[in-house]
Amino acid sequence: MTYLYIGIVVVVLIAIVITNIFMYNALVKARNKTKEAFSSIDVHLKMRYDLIPNLAEVVKGHMKHEAQMMNMVARVRATATQAKNEQEKINAANEAGKVLNQLFATSEDYPELKSDKLFRRLSREMVEVEDKISASRRFYNSAVNKYNNLVMTFPMSMFAKVFGFKKKQAFEINEIERQNISV
Repeated sequence: MTYLYIGIVVVVLIAIVITNIFMYNALVKARNKTKEAFSSIDVHLKMRYDLIPNLAEVVKGHMKHEAQMMNMVARVRATATQAKNEQEKINAANEAGKVLNQLFATSEDYPELKSDKLFRRLSREMVEVEDKISASRRFYNSAVNKYNNLVMTFPMSMFAKVFGFKKKQAFEINEIERQNISV
């Protein structure tokens, strides 16, 4: 009889250990998926930040008295390239979106700028990059949602807390960015 109880205890302990291994692995896989998804956003944001100075140079030639706009463009790019973690990069990306919207809105006042071939080409490239960023954001937010569901639902939430898995922030766009960029 004692061997039966010992056997049952051993089987239960093995089941608990195996369950914990599966839960831990599920959390690690979900966290890694969010990192992979964010790296995709990061690549497209880099493309955006590389386009910004070129666009600013073209615009500068037509907007001589818009020095404040050019300073904002330079500041946003510098902030974005210095961002270290995901949250700083998300904040920098949102700020860059605001500045780009303002830049394109300001360009509406300059018909000769809108007819400039280089400006039109760079604007098309920027729209393509923005589309890629949007697609990457959807992928990232989906991965974050799955990860957060694991971290927040029982019994995984207790396990996540023990091993330091924390909820992640989705990549949300600000209200200004929700408006179309007019090119």
